[in-house]
Amino acid sequence: MKEKKYWNNRRITVMNTKVVVGVHMLMLMLFSMCTSPRQQGEGLPVLNVADALDAALPDTFTWNSIVKNVRMIPLKTEQLIGNHPIVKYFSDDMIIISDRSTGILAFDGEGREIVSFNHCGPGPKEYLYATNINYNKNDSLIFLYDGFGDKLFRFDLEGKFVDVRPANTGGVVLNIDSDGNMFSVNREGDSFVKVWDSNLRLLGEYLPFDTLYTDGQKVSHHLMSGKETGSATLRVLPVCNDTVYSITKEGANPFCIVNRGSYKCSPEDLNNMMDVRDSRDYLNTEKLFSFSSYFFYMTQSHSVMQLWDMRTGELVAWDRAERVGDTSNWIWGFRYVFPSGNEFREPNFDYVNQNQGVFIRQADECLDDVPGLTADDNPVLIVLEF
Repeated sequence: MKEKKYWNNRRITVMNTKVVVGVHMLMLMLFSMCTSPRQQGEGLPVLNVADALDAALPDTFTWNSIVKNVRMIPLKTEQLIGNHPIVKYFSDDMIIISDRSTGILAFDGEGREIVSFNHCGPGPKEYLYATNINYNKNDSLIFLYDGFGDKLFRFDLEGKFVDVRPANTGGVVLNIDSDGNMFSVNREGDSFVKVWDSNLRLLGEYLPFDTLYTDGQKVSHHLMSGKETGSATLRVLPVCNDTVYSITKEGANPFCIVNRGSYKCSPEDLNNMMDVRDSRDYLNTEKLFSFSSYFFYMTQSHSVMQLWDMRTGELVAWDRAERVGDTSNWIWGFRYVFPSGNEFREPNFDYVNQNQGVFIRQADECLDDVPGLTADDNPVLIVLEF
């Protein structure tokens, strides 16, 4: 039986449709003075995240209850993948992992190695630190953005260098698409988000800063705004605006409304960033994933995560980080229960696309559920399909 979710003895639901439209239209009228038409939208879903900060739902939810299928993909390679692998790209036929010690590894959809390479160094064909990676399926090329050297590299599926281009956008590049277009967020200039092509031609500027912002307020806006990069799409949550935007090469597209209520920062609060970031009176440095018909929201300022149903506006699950005894360890995250009965909790996905959420786990956590796996094997991808 489906559980009812309550907050202050009230059922948590999406605001009345007429109220949502009315509030949103007013917001759009005000915001339209500093946005282009492609940045506007209407009829957006509303998440009342502030109302649900202390929902304290029973800790009974598991990912198993909403997934349609689960795949476990052991990564098969002669290379030793270290303790901090990062999923940079995931599709049904290509997986790309970045590892601090091994470098870049590409696998097919069954986890079999296609190529591994490590061209880290100061040379003309080498990168200093791979911060973003994507794959161009049409050309079978791997795009790699060097965040320390401000360069955009291309490598083929044999790991050979193809070319490199300067890529200093003046901001922080948080995402590159499969065509090599780069998406940067900025702490100076006129706009928070800029989009560049692979030849460093400016394609567009979006989400303009308030014209009265000081340089310090722009820096605070940059640091406290939510930026979700663990997926194929860059998503930003401007700290003083409840509208969440998905960024594409066509522009900044309104995606949903995150209603922060009295916890929303004002432009004046940006002048006191250090106090505001450490205060539980505000919501900032947030993340928002979406997959299938769900929103996954997380705020580090309150150590709270929320799972919302897009169709009904109901809060499905809630969790807050808790310290383990007197240690510095924290328990945080919704549970996934293996067929063996073993379980794990994670506060974040390693990668998300439209209908899949990916976790990467060490082999010794999956021994009872993957036949033939040993504790010394490389990590396993757990793919939840919604």
